[in-house]
Amino acid sequence: MQEYIIDTAKREDIRQIAAIFTESFTDSILFHCGKLPQPLAMEDIFLAVFLAEPQAALVLKYRQTVVGYCFAPHCLPRLWLQAVFGGHLLKWAWRWLTGKYGIGVYPIKMLLLNKASFLQSAFTPAKTSNARILSIAVAKQYRGKGLASQLMAAAMNYFAGRKVRRVRLEVRPDNLSAIRVYEKFGFVAAGTTSDPQGDWLIMFKEMEN
Repeated sequence: MQEYIIDTAKREDIRQIAAIFTESFTDSILFHCGKLPQPLAMEDIFLAVFLAEPQAALVLKYRQTVVGYCFAPHCLPRLWLQAVFGGHLLKWAWRWLTGKYGIGVYPIKMLLLNKASFLQSAFTPAKTSNARILSIAVAKQYRGKGLASQLMAAAMNYFAGRKVRRVRLEVRPDNLSAIRVYEKFGFVAAGTTSDPQGDWLIMFKEMEN
């Protein structure tokens, strides 16, 4: 019987997390970047997310290999503070300008449009929450085993330990398998938002504290 272990991520797990994200959301990356950037680009972004709230970075491992992850920050503003005051924005800009990410100007335009949509969605609908399921994915060859549900359960336990009252996530309306998982954990649809790529379904879960 295969043994899967869920644990708090370590810095050295970032490379595998970024690879799973790239594999899972290739279409979205291609839409925003025009082509797949160098792996360093995704690794730098996930490193900033990790450093903002390390305890909120969960990984699911099989034989010491990361096969799934979930970032579940309970205080989303920390991410913006980390990006700005942690020096990540300057580092990203320098690495982009010096060609280390392997992408041109187009992704910057798309990124700015995407972040504008993200900030707007934070206040749509009226209910808001700083606690988020920010990103969750399982490597393709390990899907269909209920591993996403295990990660969600771990995230809910993390939120409960932080006395979170409400959790928010966003999911593409056509991602029915993910929506079913979220509904199983008590998330309900509460509105929509959009970015340049299309619509997002906003879902909330009221925690029992």
